[in-house]
Parts: sequence; C-alpha cells; structure tokens
Amino acid sequence: MDYLIKYPALTATEGFINNFQMAFLRIVFWGIIVFVFSSCAFQKLGKEVAILDQTSILQGRIANSSPHKKPLIVLLYHLLDNEKKLVAYSIHHTPGTFTFIRLPGRYLIAAFEDANEDLVYQPNEYASYANDSKVITVTPGEDVFNLNLTVQHPHKGPLLEGPDLTSPDTKAQLDLPNIQTGEVVSLEDRRFSAKNAQRGLWQPIKFLRKIGGGIFFLEPFDPEKIPVVFVHGVGGSPRQWATLIQHLDRNRFQPWVFYYPSGLRLNMNAEFLIQTLSKIYVTHKFQKFVVIAHSMGGLISRSLVNTIVEKDTDQKLKVLFLTLSTPWGGHQAAQIGVDHAPAVIPSWIDMIPNSPFQKSLFQAPLSDQIDYYLFFSFKGGHNPFTNGNDDGTVSLVSQLQAEAQDAAIKTVGFNEDHTSILQSAGAAGKIETLLANFANRE
Repeated sequence: MDYLIKYPALTATEGFINNFQMAFLRIVFWGIIVFVFSSCAFQKLGKEVAILDQTSILQGRIANSSPHKKPLIVLLYHLLDNEKKLVAYSIHHTPGTFTFIRLPGRYLIAAFEDANEDLVYQPNEYASYANDSKVITVTPGEDVFNLNLTVQHPHKGPLLEGPDLTSPDTKAQLDLPNIQTGEVVSLEDRRFSAKNAQRGLWQPIKFLRKIGGGIFFLEPFDPEKIPVVFVHGVGGSPRQWATLIQHLDRNRFQPWVFYYPSGLRLNMNAEFLIQTLSKIYVTHKFQKFVVIAHSMGGLISRSLVNTIVEKDTDQKLKVLFLTLSTPWGGHQAAQIGVDHAPAVIPSWIDMIPNSPFQKSLFQAPLSDQIDYYLFFSFKGGHNPFTNGNDDGTVSLVSQLQAEAQDAAIKTVGFNEDHTSILQSAGAAGKIETLLANFANRE
C-alpha cells in the first residue's frame, strides 16, 4: 500500500507553515483547521499511517456453479494458534471481485451461496474454499491476488465451518463491530459531532474502532419509500445534510446517511459503502434508490455506481445519482500535501490531480438505468493552482472535468461556495424536482 510519511528539510512546524501556508489554505474544505498544523496532530496521523502501511489487500473473484443464482457470501477467517475466528465477510449479489484489507497474519477464505437468504450456512448450500483450502499467509504491505473460487455442489464438499451471520456471537467477533447497516438515529447523534468527523480525517483507524460508521437510517425502513443515501465529503459528517433532508418529501422518500473515515484511501471507503449497502439490500430488496454526494463523497459514490453497472447485469435497480461540488479532477493542494507534509493523510494520495483512482471512475459508461446530474458551485475567486476560477475551495476545471460532464444528463451551476451549496434554496429546489420525477418513473 502506498501510504507515505515524508519529512521536509524544515525541522520546525513554524517553518513548515511559513513555506506552505498559502498552499494549505486551499485545503480548508477538508476540515483542516489551525490545530492540525501542530506537531501533535501530525504525530497522531503518523501513527495511523504506520498501521495502514502494514495492511495488505486480499483479492479474488467468486463464481457460481449453482442454478439458483442467489447471493454469494465470502467469509474471512483469522487463524491464531488453535483458534479459527470469523473476522469479516462480504455479500455479492452477482459473481465478481471480493476484497479484504488485512493486517499480517494467517487467513482462510471460504464462500457459500445463501440459497434461502437467511445469512446462515446450511450443508445443502453450494460452497467452496479459496486457494485450494490452503492457509493464506499475509506479510506486511504485501498484497495477495488471484484468490479465486467457484462455489460447488454440496456433494463436492461442504464447509467445515457453519457460520450464522445473524448470531450475536458472530457479530461480536467480527472486526469493526460498530459498523451500522440500518440503525435508526437522529442527526444529533453524538457520533456525528465535528470532533468525530475530524477524527475520521486525521485518525481513521481510531474512528473505525471507536465510531465504526456505516449507513444509518433516520426513520424505520419503509418498503413504500425510496431510499436516499447521503454521502459527505472530507472531514464531513451526516449533519451537513440537515437542510436538504428537511426539504425531502418524507411521504415518498426515506433518508439514509453514510458515515465514514474520510482520511482512508478512497477505494477503501468505496468498498466500505458498497459492502454496507449490499448487506442492507439482502434484507430489504429495494428496487429504486437515490445517491446524493458532496465534494469527495462524489468520487466514492461514483465507485459504488460503477459497481452497480458491473454487477446488475439485468438492470433491476434504478438509480438517481446527484453530485454537488465534486473535485472530479482532484485538487492541487493534495499534491503539495503529499510532497511536503510531515505525514500524509491517505486520501490525499487519491486526490492528487488525475490520480489513478480518479481515472478509473470513467473507464465504463453508466447504464440507462442510472440518471446522473452534476451540480457545481462557482462563488469563489481566482485559483492559483489552475490559473482559473473556483468555488472558494475546488476549481471549476476540476468540478467540470470533461468525463464527468459527458456522463451527466445535465450540468447545473449555482452561485454558491463549496459548502453553501448544501444550504442553497436553489439547489434544494432542483433536487426536489429531480426526486419527484424519479419517483414517478415506472
């Protein structure tokens, strides 16, 4: 993993500020305020990045030989001494790629087709092991790919384990047990505080351990209402969506908020969103939903939408996708941060202009079942990084990346800055109209 810690020639924090103060003012939108320039903040970040540096990607593809074509569940077991502990799992509604991010250790990967969709393995269900049932040894920073498997007829060998993913005992032993998939809360929940949002930026590992994150509901699930998933940006929290949620027609729509540590690499947070939503889908089987994302959250959400395009081959899901002030072309301040900061927030790496992550988002076109609208903000000034204009934070060049405009049904601009667009009556009105039209579609 390319998590970097670089130390400039200047040894004093004050010297760092003097040389790069103007550059880092451009990252205010990331929630970076004065205290983050202290050595204490960077020391904490350095410790977090050191942990992430030890992680490895475990990845493979799962295929299905069963005629039932039911959800596939991939299981990850950690082998420690004589104990085999289920530490993570992922749900796949169609065959495709599975990914786990792990620290060093010995692991075993298995999978089964959940034929009756009860999240419990039965011996008569199709199943298999990855890597020919061999133990997978993970060393620091060394990724492991090609862990491919095909679930087979139960006569060819059932799983030795009998996981029950609904069991409280199972949930208790999973890593990151605080991950939520539908807990009903209010926006005033203390987990959504500004302090915790900053922790997600500067201490993402601590955030996951203490807060957890996930998708939260603001009311009990109603099958008659269309879900609207709100995805915040860097250093943000679900509270930033208060105005737009107030404008939501609660007779036709139900608001969900995705909360994540914005300091993590974007592919990790995208996978976090994909898996959390997949687990909710197993239970509720909604056929239409909306994704509204702000700033960097738009990049993460586009990765989710791409996954839907890849896996929903029958195009059963209808999606309305809206982004507000998203830096599709990245931000030059991220480059400065990676090059010169005492410690680098991992998400900066993916926010460097035209990073590999950004380029990957447009490799496949959106399907006809996905309606995408691009909202941008332009109330700012001259951007020294692009020799153009911005919204006070993100340049218009980045917001209006050609590939993003090409994918959009319509591109709409607002005389708002990077954050005021979230309270804009004009933007709220446009969103209400798009939501109403979407709800009326067959």
